[in-house]
Amino acid sequence: MRKEVAACILSFALLAGGPASSFAADDDNVTRSGYTATTGEQLGSSFVGSGNQLLPLKRLDLDKVLDLALHNSYNLRLLGMKLTALSQKERSLQKQKDKLDDSTIPIGSGSLPATPEELKAVYGIEDDGETELWLGPVSHTNQAVNQVMQGMSGIAAALNQQIASQREQVKLALDQMETEQSDTLIDMEKARTGAQLQITSQYVQLLSLDKQIDLNERYLKVLIGDYDRAVTLKQEAIGSAEDIRAAQRLVRDQEKQLDTLRDNYKLALVQLCFDLGLAYDPEITLQEISYNPEPVTRKDTTKILANSYDMKHQWNAVFLANNQEIHTNAPNEDEENYLYTMTRIANVQAEQTSLELSKKISKTYSDAETAYKAYQNAAEDLTDTQVDYANMEVRYKNGFVSRYDFNKYGFTLTQQEAALDLTRLQAFMADQAVKAMEKGLIN
Repeated sequence: MRKEVAACILSFALLAGGPASSFAADDDNVTRSGYTATTGEQLGSSFVGSGNQLLPLKRLDLDKVLDLALHNSYNLRLLGMKLTALSQKERSLQKQKDKLDDSTIPIGSGSLPATPEELKAVYGIEDDGETELWLGPVSHTNQAVNQVMQGMSGIAAALNQQIASQREQVKLALDQMETEQSDTLIDMEKARTGAQLQITSQYVQLLSLDKQIDLNERYLKVLIGDYDRAVTLKQEAIGSAEDIRAAQRLVRDQEKQLDTLRDNYKLALVQLCFDLGLAYDPEITLQEISYNPEPVTRKDTTKILANSYDMKHQWNAVFLANNQEIHTNAPNEDEENYLYTMTRIANVQAEQTSLELSKKISKTYSDAETAYKAYQNAAEDLTDTQVDYANMEVRYKNGFVSRYDFNKYGFTLTQQEAALDLTRLQAFMADQAVKAMEKGLIN
């Protein structure tokens, strides 16, 4: 009897000690440690010494840029590691819950006979009225045992209540872990879409700078021609030294502007190479982006909000707050009010986020529409310039316009063609922002 009671009390003490450790010894413990977190490969102890070899490339196109951007995204790698850690923690919590589910302590029922009448009835003792029976020792002993059993039942009930409370806490922790995993998956998709949009913007900027450099180099040739003409006219006593100085200043200013564009291009190319893990090469050629702008078609704001990464985060927060309010056994009214208030806060934050995102949706569509109108205007200007150029060519052939003026006007046509191309790239970037927004990334 003493051994059984001692074993029972020991099991109570172990159960009362709380959930089991989160880090049980498993066969795959190596892959669970933070030092070798996702790939099974040991992480470098020094960031400087763990860099990858830079990839040399001579040509870049947008598809290659997007592929490299996702491959070299530290943010995506970290989110992947976080998702692995959350999955490991979830498995640990599930094991704790399974142990708690099997840890209910049975509570005994009934009691030993303690009164003389109960003893006579249980043991079949007949009272003939003549024989005097002394049942005191047995009665007192059974009463003492009954008190012990009642105490043990009380302890078991209290421990069962504590285990039930721990079980509910682990359930809430599991719900929270599932929500965190959902949030991390949303973050991964958001990071992927954001990285694609960001690197696309960088590539478009770089391509635009390259086109501007080409245009400004052509314009510099025009200005040098003006300078040479001013020198010739001065030599023939038709022009003046002031005309030469004015032309020279324009050439010098254009050279400075061209140097600035080249520096900006170099900086943008270095940044792009750094982000993509490429070896910097100033001779890298950029492939054109094939895109023909089309009118913007607005989608329903409600559907866009339903796909929004930020709104999904808010809905997860609302779900978690509601779940905690419903399944938490509040010890007092203040705790109940606190849980209710936290649920209301989550709902109001979701409403606020929905309103703010709706404004951003409208602005993104408006920006895309503005970019498309700018492209249309540039196309109309180019058409007008082409007509003017054709008329200028007729006048030149008929001897009404000099060759110098005709060639110089030809740069106006080049300028309008470049303007159309640059507005086309701007419309493309606005279109990419719309697609990212409709996918879930609302900026």
